[in-house]
Amino acid sequence: MNELVEAVSKATNIRVTRKDIERVLSALLSEGDFWKAMPYMSVPFNVVAETCKFLSDKDFIWFKGSKVMWREKGNQWLNREKIQPLEPSVCSVCNGKTIDLKKYKNLLAHFKLLALKRPGAIIEYDQGYVTDETTVARVALLAQKGDIQNKEILVLGDDDLLSIAAALTGFPRKVVVVEIDSRLVNFINDVARSEDLPVEAIELDLRKPLPQNLLTSFDTFWTDPPETPEALELFVGRGIASLRGPGCAGYFGVTFVESSKHKWREFQKIIISKLNAVITDIIWNFNEYINWDYLLDSIRNDIEPLTVEPSLNWYRSAQYRIETLEDTPVFNEEATGKEIYIDKEALVYTGKHSKGSD
Repeated sequence: MNELVEAVSKATNIRVTRKDIERVLSALLSEGDFWKAMPYMSVPFNVVAETCKFLSDKDFIWFKGSKVMWREKGNQWLNREKIQPLEPSVCSVCNGKTIDLKKYKNLLAHFKLLALKRPGAIIEYDQGYVTDETTVARVALLAQKGDIQNKEILVLGDDDLLSIAAALTGFPRKVVVVEIDSRLVNFINDVARSEDLPVEAIELDLRKPLPQNLLTSFDTFWTDPPETPEALELFVGRGIASLRGPGCAGYFGVTFVESSKHKWREFQKIIISKLNAVITDIIWNFNEYINWDYLLDSIRNDIEPLTVEPSLNWYRSAQYRIETLEDTPVFNEEATGKEIYIDKEALVYTGKHSKGSD
């Protein structure tokens, strides 16, 4: 086991513990499929891939498509290391989101029809959007927390079309979207006009400061930043700059697929110590992403499972909710030219992130 931990740490340049590897092994034993096991790993994608590569090189496992098959000597090793499978137990009603969508079934049906014509995810902006059910669950979460009723909301990057789903409820007074992709800006504005929704989308690269009229003007913000500390500070900082003051709420997602627990700690330090906000909620695996068309072209392919299309939506992120306090600062400085995407823990070796962001 120590050899495996050291090999994975060296290959990924990520600090990996024995407990991390034990969880990977337990998830693989439980699910028997690389992609199906990923949501239960709590470690970056490359740690899982390198673990499988090491085990294959040692002839402990072999692959049948995306399935991970254990050889006899692999099973003997697992027994010596006392590795047992996980026992996933996800709520059949909410699918682990803590949100019951029964009262939102009409909203979901309406939203699904509108979302059919959305622009496809493209690699230029590293896009990838969540399921329609997840978007509506986000709306339900906002409503449960009182962050949408008669509120003004800013969405920073919106290939998930949260703005449309939120406005369809009739709850918010206004929703403004800041988005870099002109296709999405035009689509959101067209839907808002045709459905008579209080939604406006504007085109902006968030490395540029927010326009003056968007500062200290909103009750709630929602964003889905790239998973580097620089990007999280920038996107969440822009969101905080848009809020009216203490007691306002912000939402963002973070994965384990692209971020180790050490990076999670760094993110939390930024939120608590630098931005002086408080974390009120973290809901594990809340956000479920649809498999983007360019997935297999954008990741490593040195083991067989990574050449096989996933049979389920495996890419998940935890949902964070924060609130501003009396001493939460407002930052709106220029960040053009700052690198916010490259990160050693990212899903792919080029450092590009793979979930939706501005």
